[in-house]
Amino acid sequence: MTLSDPLKFYQYTDPDVIKFTHQNNSAAWKGLLTVDEYVEREARLGESDISVKHKLSEVGDIPSNDRKWLGIRYFALEDENLPMNGKCSQIVSHCETLNRIGYCVHPESNGKIEPVLVVCVGGVFTPEMHRKKGYGSKMIKHLNKFYDDLYDREHETSPLIKNMVMTLYSEVGEYYTQFGYKSMHVPLHHVTNLDTFFQQYCQGQLNEDGTYLSFDDYGDLIKLHDKQFVQSLQTLKKVNPDKFIFTVKPDLDIFKWFQTRDRFVMTKTGKGNGEPPFGFVLQDDKSHIIWHHNWNEDTLIICKIYVSPEAAGSEDQIRHLLAHAVNECKKQRLSKLQFWDEEIPIKSYPVLNEVLNEIQHKSELSTVNGSLSGVRPPRNFTADDLIWDNNTKFCWF
Repeated sequence: MTLSDPLKFYQYTDPDVIKFTHQNNSAAWKGLLTVDEYVEREARLGESDISVKHKLSEVGDIPSNDRKWLGIRYFALEDENLPMNGKCSQIVSHCETLNRIGYCVHPESNGKIEPVLVVCVGGVFTPEMHRKKGYGSKMIKHLNKFYDDLYDREHETSPLIKNMVMTLYSEVGEYYTQFGYKSMHVPLHHVTNLDTFFQQYCQGQLNEDGTYLSFDDYGDLIKLHDKQFVQSLQTLKKVNPDKFIFTVKPDLDIFKWFQTRDRFVMTKTGKGNGEPPFGFVLQDDKSHIIWHHNWNEDTLIICKIYVSPEAAGSEDQIRHLLAHAVNECKKQRLSKLQFWDEEIPIKSYPVLNEVLNEIQHKSELSTVNGSLSGVRPPRNFTADDLIWDNNTKFCWF
């Protein structure tokens, strides 16, 4: 007699199950929120435009058949050996993926930029009572198989699926390497001596010749990101002709997702000082900065900084933009500024590097990133064949 496997992996959309799983993982990620507030926040994020991209009528030039794979997906592992006391009683582990459009170039694309489905794994959680039983690892194996099966079914007809890449941000170190995810660590930098930094690097000046960014009024700036990202892929391709090079596509909806988190936590906790701006654009050349208030960690995080091609090689615009970031920290009573090294590689800016090393303790620069980037390569490529461009907070989930 053949015994059936009691472990069942499935995708779910039931609101009650979604609520249950968010109640579970609130233990890890609710921060300053109550459990109910955290569940409400996750529901808001699940309804944001980037999460329901598959339902939107306009998604660039992506065919409707490919569009269905965009947005947020929920997955669970059940153990049918456990008592059945309701539709959630046998759930032993769960996770989510946020699927977004990306760009890629590779040896077979003949220099042409192609679309790619970037599947970002997040919310991986096993309740404490079910840990140390192998449920989490089995769920990730099932998740990988789910997307491998999708590739097998649709790669010949779907441009997105043909180049599919899976990414994640590990909070448990190298755990995911056993499942085929290569770690691509990006160090973090922290500025805590804000007043000294403002005086020494920003020269004590705030260039107000520009405009603060609101929730969704800067779509024109995203077009500049898009052009810059495409040019970067083309440049990398010339130097690395045999590599698979990819990036998440710039999208205003990604930043709105961050800002929805931002607003929600601010409202529930009473943090901040009124409706905050989410960045600043300089009037002269459209160089700009987009930030996220992490109220849980008392930190302003730079999600994206754009310096116009005309200003490349100069630190003037970086200085002006960081002055606004410091000013926002002060206005919102946040104690530190944080950015990923790939967003602002400090060694490429000699004055910035010198000032930071002078005023900050070495433990605050090039620190270990608690969200360790990892990527599972597309079919027919190895981890060593990959370059992940724009591996920054911008594409975090």
